[in-house]
Amino acid sequence: MIEEDCATIKTTKGHQRVVEAFGLSPTRWWNKRQLNARNTWSTQDHLACLWDDLELVTAREGSTHPLFPVRIESLLLKLLAYNIKKESLDPNGTLELPHWSFRKRILTREMKDDKNPAPEDIIDYVLWYGHCWELETNMIIMKSDSPVPRSWTLLQNMSDIHHARKLAGRDAVIYGVITDGLKWVFIHLTNQSRYTIKVFAWDNERDQIIGQIQNIIDQAVALYRKMMSRSSLPTPTVHQISRCQIRELPAPCAGSDIESFRVTEQNACHTATIEEKAYNSDTDMGLLWW
Repeated sequence: MIEEDCATIKTTKGHQRVVEAFGLSPTRWWNKRQLNARNTWSTQDHLACLWDDLELVTAREGSTHPLFPVRIESLLLKLLAYNIKKESLDPNGTLELPHWSFRKRILTREMKDDKNPAPEDIIDYVLWYGHCWELETNMIIMKSDSPVPRSWTLLQNMSDIHHARKLAGRDAVIYGVITDGLKWVFIHLTNQSRYTIKVFAWDNERDQIIGQIQNIIDQAVALYRKMMSRSSLPTPTVHQISRCQIRELPAPCAGSDIESFRVTEQNACHTATIEEKAYNSDTDMGLLWW
């Protein structure tokens, strides 16, 4: 079934269109180690109980049950928290570590900042390890009721980030996940624009899913340490070179809590613009966390 899913993904028109547009090619058969994480993470009792209870209340509802995001978000937040706690025990560790941001969209020079972005333009989770103007993320995650046929939307967003960083001469490796909570599609893009796809089922491959995400978070921590060793933000930035950026989604209505959150993020984006200009004339190191 999993092999059939991979074959289905590669034959969709959306997938073929993205592959052609960005000049992507499949990973060679002897170099498919990127999605074979072997590390394991011991699931805490309370989290395992939460997932078991979730199975009970959603057993007859199918993959579109509204509680499935609880599984996704609890896993993502707990895995990152585990890493942060581990780093905090290191006397040489740092308090500023990779973090998640939520509900984003990618804008390129060809796209307009619409108030109503298409579903394929929405990224539910971004794992940042550095500055937003450098697009310093090594993983994006999307939620979808149909992760297999819609996986081309994930590859498209990954490719936008990959292309922008590659254009700027940066490390362009990136991972992506699209899931409904039951089926998890992982995609990896190398610096050479080669992609690897693997599909996992939560029912019998939970450990592989957890291990793979933990491995990517571990890589984000390593990238963060490497990024912190630089003396200043590179100029010009990836954003300046490619005109590609990851921005917050417009709020659905004025005056809501979501609107307040959007305004806060707009201020952060404005601050980032000012900081980016400052970096052009100053070599002091600084970070903007989204």
